[in-house]
Amino acid sequence: MKIINGNIRLIVVFSIILLFIIVVNIFWGKHPILDFFQFLIKKDYFWIVPLFIALTFGFWQREINVKKKIGKERREIYTATMRTIQDLLQNSASSMQLLILDMKDTGVHDDIIQRAEKNIDELKSVITTLASIDPMSIQLKELNDKLSIIKMNE
Repeated sequence: MKIINGNIRLIVVFSIILLFIIVVNIFWGKHPILDFFQFLIKKDYFWIVPLFIALTFGFWQREINVKKKIGKERREIYTATMRTIQDLLQNSASSMQLLILDMKDTGVHDDIIQRAEKNIDELKSVITTLASIDPMSIQLKELNDKLSIIKMNE
């Protein structure tokens, strides 16, 4: 199925050409491909067919390699972005822990301290969730359920 999704235009064009050749063969009694090959052999142009096949295959391989390279670069950028976000969140969690220690020293109400600790726990779960994301198989609905803001505020 992956082959069909990536090359749908090529498949449609090839199908149209094939149908055209079949119609020409059946209704007009002409054989365009056979006539073309006979023309090439008669004029000593038979080297064009392997050259065309080689060029077509070369361009196809180049397209595959470019898509692989783009995918690899996207994964690298995604990984770098996720690590940066994790670092920022980790720094925020560390700052909040220091703030909690200061609040405990100054005698702030325990309810506020417990809420701050709960927020730190939620922040750590977000960091863990971000660390477990695989860029090749991201399920946005599942990710949204794990990182839901409503869930964090409950």
